[in-house]
Amino acid sequence: MKTYSDKQLQIMDIALRLFADHGYDKTSVRDIAQEAGVNVAMVSYYFGSKDKLLEALFINHFAFITSTLENILHEKTSSAFEKVEKIIDVFIDTLYSRQLFNQLMMREASILKEGPLFEMILEMKTKNRKLVERAVKSGQRLGVFRKDVNVFFLSSVLIGSVNQMLANCRYEARSNKLEGAAKDNFKKEGLSILRVHLKRMFIAYLTFDESHK
Repeated sequence: MKTYSDKQLQIMDIALRLFADHGYDKTSVRDIAQEAGVNVAMVSYYFGSKDKLLEALFINHFAFITSTLENILHEKTSSAFEKVEKIIDVFIDTLYSRQLFNQLMMREASILKEGPLFEMILEMKTKNRKLVERAVKSGQRLGVFRKDVNVFFLSSVLIGSVNQMLANCRYEARSNKLEGAAKDNFKKEGLSILRVHLKRMFIAYLTFDESHK
């Protein structure tokens, strides 16, 4: 995993907030530098360009998820079921704790059609999906998971369900005039319920035997 200095991480955090709030195209390097209390030359020195700064944000995020998934796969004491449940936890916890990045990624992913960043995101998403596939295949080799599992479907349901829950919580919190800790607890409670249901649903899908219908 690539490491960044404290100053780089500070600039990246500010850039992430500005990109997520105002959009990548509407945020300038000067805006980022001013917010970070540094000059434009320093931002250019650390990252080269605004495009490269955006790439660094994506690399840092995906590297964290990839490293976490790899650690789960290498666990010797966890069963196939436990590894799937831990993978679900990783995605839920990451989407919740990094909501600004998720907001940015969803916006940029919907705009990007081609180019270096598009290819990089595709490569990183593919790599993480293959790690999830490895966890599923491990259960298949042990004979505890069905053979015809669609991992792309599982990933889409998982990420889509969490994003929908977070979006709904945002609107429901506003409707109920919740702020601060109350708003955050409202989200946590919703995700806690979703976490249980997703684990039950995934295990049911992974183990369902159609021959017994």
